[in-house]
Amino acid sequence: MVKLTIARSANSSVVQSQPLVAVFSGGTNGIGLTTLKALAASHSTTGKGLRVYIIGRNQKATEKIIADCLSLCPQGDFRFVRTSDLALLKEVDRVCEEITKAERACAANGDKPRVDMLFMSQGELSLEPYTRNAEGLEFRVSLLYYSRMKIILNLLPLLLESNLPAHVVSVFAAGKEGELPLDDLSMRDPKHRGLVSTRSTVTYMTTFFFEWLASQHAGKLSLVHVFPGLILTDSVRSMPLWARTLWWILRPALSLFCTSVEECGERILFLANPARFPAGSTQGETGVSTPGSNSTPVQGLAPAMGTDLKRGSGAYGVNLDGETMSESQIHKSYDRHRANDVGGKVVAHTVKAFEEIKAGRAFKD
Repeated sequence: MVKLTIARSANSSVVQSQPLVAVFSGGTNGIGLTTLKALAASHSTTGKGLRVYIIGRNQKATEKIIADCLSLCPQGDFRFVRTSDLALLKEVDRVCEEITKAERACAANGDKPRVDMLFMSQGELSLEPYTRNAEGLEFRVSLLYYSRMKIILNLLPLLLESNLPAHVVSVFAAGKEGELPLDDLSMRDPKHRGLVSTRSTVTYMTTFFFEWLASQHAGKLSLVHVFPGLILTDSVRSMPLWARTLWWILRPALSLFCTSVEECGERILFLANPARFPAGSTQGETGVSTPGSNSTPVQGLAPAMGTDLKRGSGAYGVNLDGETMSESQIHKSYDRHRANDVGGKVVAHTVKAFEEIKAGRAFKD
């Protein structure tokens, strides 16, 4: 486990080293919100500049969040970006275009349009009935996977302008791989729609798409998929009444085994550290990717091992404590799929979904 004191010190070092631009999708509650506050607190009054885009649905609630962030970081520029439904890729396109235009407008003031950090935590595996939206995507899977990958691709021109280099953090279920229905990645068959099955499929697809992005943009893009474990956030409010009641009954006992909200925010922010989680660079003789030159070593920590079993390779599956999946876990979950080029199939499936929906057709594969 990475000590919390080390994570906090590393966060302060990165955040205060240069002006930063960050985007939060899912930053108005739960893990996204506590990470946003950790970023604002790390910058505080001594950072070199912070601009943050907060994607959310409730403007009034976000205004309160922005006020809280400004109390922590008075010089910060916190901007609300309204969305109606991020499960719809058309809406994702609109939101990303708004952010892109806003960044381009900053160029008029001599600032460099870019995104240095992207945190995504929208969506959850709720107990609501299986529902496909107008674009042909199951709404939960879209929030957890398709919309997140689309946000990355849409903001890629800005991400590639970062000097950090850019870091993407997706909060869901790294390390929770199980079965993968290769002939039904869209999970149209009811037997593939259970919570465990859905979690596994989304996790596999995230890993393979992240590895593809890291290989396409070596030295420019670091991507981390994290399993946060049990955090006592307010996300329970979206659960059915019986589940909320059970949660509140068990909460005192669960608190003994949970990570605090505040610690969670610090640890999620740490996943954007360029020394611990570097963007993959050139391959050396040992086959280990060399971290970029902008990295400042973190006390006692080597670059993390990527999901391809190479250190510092740019795509990572991580637990909240900052430790990556074990080699044995990666071998067990991924070896058989790599042998069959499942990564290529996942990328092709995802790109096809984006192309079909962009053309105005519902995705039917």
